[in-house]
Amino acid sequence: MFRALLILAMTFVCFAAHGKRKDLTLSNTELESYYREAQREFHKNNFSQAQVLFTEYLDRTKKGLNKKERLFWVIDQIGYIYLKVKSDPDGAITFFKKFESDSRLSEAEQDTISEWIGVSKDWKKEKEFPQKIQGANKLYSLGKKYFDRGIKKKSYPMDDKGNADLAISEAYLRPFIIRYDDDPRIGDVLVMMGRIKYNLRTDADYWSENFYLKEAIRRYPGTKLAQSAWKKLNDDIHIGYSGSSGDNTPPSILQMLEMYKKIAFMKTPMPNRKR
Repeated sequence: MFRALLILAMTFVCFAAHGKRKDLTLSNTELESYYREAQREFHKNNFSQAQVLFTEYLDRTKKGLNKKERLFWVIDQIGYIYLKVKSDPDGAITFFKKFESDSRLSEAEQDTISEWIGVSKDWKKEKEFPQKIQGANKLYSLGKKYFDRGIKKKSYPMDDKGNADLAISEAYLRPFIIRYDDDPRIGDVLVMMGRIKYNLRTDADYWSENFYLKEAIRRYPGTKLAQSAWKKLNDDIHIGYSGSSGDNTPPSILQMLEMYKKIAFMKTPMPNRKR
């Protein structure tokens, strides 16, 4: 409640301070504050508050971006909220259409927006949204269907193509993990979720280590599944700590990676266990 009031107060202050400007533009510092607050709410799973702030950020950047790459990241994250969190393809379609011909986006980004609209329309035809499904088989089959479609569209991990499919896939796979933790397919689902997180990452400032891949390694030590998960975890971490100055992975994280590598590649697989 306090957080919501704080966000409303922040929005009111910004409007009050800039009400005399006809274009209601914000300075780079003020845009930065909107963006950072929105990201904090998003990564704390406060999606409603994040959507309000992200939408305000998109409106305010029509007169000038403080960092161009953020525009597409924010569009992607709001799309994720519509598709994964709200299971609202109509809302996603309406939202994406606003940016289908946005001059601030490159031609490739506009093509991706059109693809996301198409995916949302296809999902409407599915008529089996996650919250209506009770059985493990249906959640798994639909989650895997959209996962395979999303991964197939990508030419490289950070390719934005396929992100809408992966967001929909996560909408099915997350309840599978919560409801059917004892299902024999849980290892495959953990790896799929880990790969989704790996592919959907945007702003490196808000990257965090991949829980799902580590959990797959812990549960299935010494197996091919664990080894596959470790390879993805290794890639994910090195990309997360890389920038213009090169790979800056901290020694403590390298030690953690080595520990998980030993678990994943142990010569005698241990019995399946949970933690």
